Amino acid sequence: MPNPINRLDYAIGGLLATLFLVMLLLTLDIGYSRDEGFYFNAGEQYSHWFDVLAKDPKRAFTKAEVNKAFKYNGEHPALPKIMFGLSWRLFGKMQDPEKAPWSKAWYHQRAPPKTMLGIMSEATAMRFPALVTNSFLIFLLYIFAARYTNRRVALAATIGWMLTPHAFWHSHFSCFDMPMVTMSFATAYCFYRSVTLPGPEPGRTRPRGSWRWAILTAVVWGLALNTKHNAFFLPIIFLMWWVWHWRKDFKFSWSGRGLQIPPIPLAFFAMLFISPLIYYALWPRLWFDPIGHLKWYFGFHAKHVFYWAYYYGTLFTKPPFPVAFPFVMSAMTLSGMTAILAVVGLAHTAWLRIFRPIIAKATSITQAPAPVPVPDPVPVPAPSPVLANGILAQTPGLTSFLLLNFLVPFAVIAHPQTPIFGGTKHWMPGVPFLMIFAGVAFDRILAIATQNRHRWSKAIITALIALAFIVPATRDTLHGYTNGSTFYNAFFGGFGAMGKHKMQREFWGNTAYSTLSWLNEEAPPNAKVDFHDSVYDAIRFYWRDGMLRKDIKPAWKDKNADIYLFHWHKEFLDLEADARHYLDSPIPTLVIEQDGVPLLNAYYKGGKQ
Repeated sequence: MPNPINRLDYAIGGLLATLFLVMLLLTLDIGYSRDEGFYFNAGEQYSHWFDVLAKDPKRAFTKAEVNKAFKYNGEHPALPKIMFGLSWRLFGKMQDPEKAPWSKAWYHQRAPPKTMLGIMSEATAMRFPALVTNSFLIFLLYIFAARYTNRRVALAATIGWMLTPHAFWHSHFSCFDMPMVTMSFATAYCFYRSVTLPGPEPGRTRPRGSWRWAILTAVVWGLALNTKHNAFFLPIIFLMWWVWHWRKDFKFSWSGRGLQIPPIPLAFFAMLFISPLIYYALWPRLWFDPIGHLKWYFGFHAKHVFYWAYYYGTLFTKPPFPVAFPFVMSAMTLSGMTAILAVVGLAHTAWLRIFRPIIAKATSITQAPAPVPVPDPVPVPAPSPVLANGILAQTPGLTSFLLLNFLVPFAVIAHPQTPIFGGTKHWMPGVPFLMIFAGVAFDRILAIATQNRHRWSKAIITALIALAFIVPATRDTLHGYTNGSTFYNAFFGGFGAMGKHKMQREFWGNTAYSTLSWLNEEAPPNAKVDFHDSVYDAIRFYWRDGMLRKDIKPAWKDKNADIYLFHWHKEFLDLEADARHYLDSPIPTLVIEQDGVPLLNAYYKGGKQ
């Protein structure tokens, strides 16, 4: 059954979450991604609705005003962008319109908002809600694992997630992917707590669960729905788990009672009635014509454009996409030691819960019946389920719950018709659950290595094993973190695997950040720069935060550009050839690399070296 959680556990979880937030804040020198530019824009626009709300509440709730404020980027729920915008208004240091008259054009033809606290750059203020949300996952992951396994598993799982290079990189952005990981995990945590109350029988749980946690599950799922559409898969996972866990209680009788099912968890009823209300309330575009907008919303994502992906030397442009993609990419992009622990943890669990029972059953059938033992006058205690079946067995249904929450996000992307753009971020909600299996492996290795050891030798062995796990993972995560989407672990050749195995490189346009100092020094006055895969709203924040010369302007056609920044993508090689021709620049003037692998080529008109 669950372990008691005390103040020490909450302190450890809080400390790890704070440490992660500090790590993110100290490594914010990461360029603004393509999607981030759109969400900067949306956050800014959405925030102005609150100005109208403060001045004229009646007008703020009219259809015209709501559509005006929230129409942009309507293909995604509004809640994250509202938080980005409000954080920007509260913490951002705005341009002074008297000292910067050009700023009005950069604030959608409005005067810049009045600076309130002014303790962050504008982009950092936009990113801050995501940073905090992503750090909260650290706390939740530790508490969940500590409650249902032990502190060693919890520490290993949490640190493993903190030092996952792609997750760490994505955690910096004011996007939806990593907050969605937090909301998915939080919903799963609340649901599992709602249905794991001790039941009347040993080793069983009370299926209906707790109303308090059921309502909390519904509230959190409502927030998850308002974060990203991935949340719609969560009830499917919970339903699959409920059916599997209580499969023996599904019975059919021909005597008149028909199909008998176990009690339905209260969380399902709460999610059915409460979550849609939260979804509706926090997405202003649903206030008018909700059916029409939801129909458009689901249709948009069902027919999402197929961005191209470069995978093992093949440029995938349309379905079918490779089924193995999310599994292979995860094996390649987890830190090497973390990947080993995850595989060992899954294999260990599969042996205990699947293969060993099959072998034991087969052996019992082939062997002769054992003689009836003589009763021992002294009762012999039954072996501990933890020792017999592993640490996950101490809570009923935990193994299957973790497996489903890990596998379903991967399975969705593995479907041949699902677009595979976006690197690893689309199945990231499953990875924290995978980290718990890695933690189980770490705990088992420690148990074997320290068995029958004295206290001091146990401590030394534990420290050495922990360092063997943490040091490489830390190096993997922090080495080249500005280009974190390009990371591949050492088992696949490191960063060089991108060239060697012909894999996807940088895909979000953020590498333009690495050229800013060069542009400021080398670009001619009033230079026109084709930023290629970077969007205007990302560039706009480079200006506003003082990172890019104000006379440098974007040129969206290489014919009109003085400088062309080519973000290396297999599908764009013809564009690079055109840029070389139009700029009369056969070789790049500047190359941005990661461990010898080119990520961006900058071409200067006339071939200046």
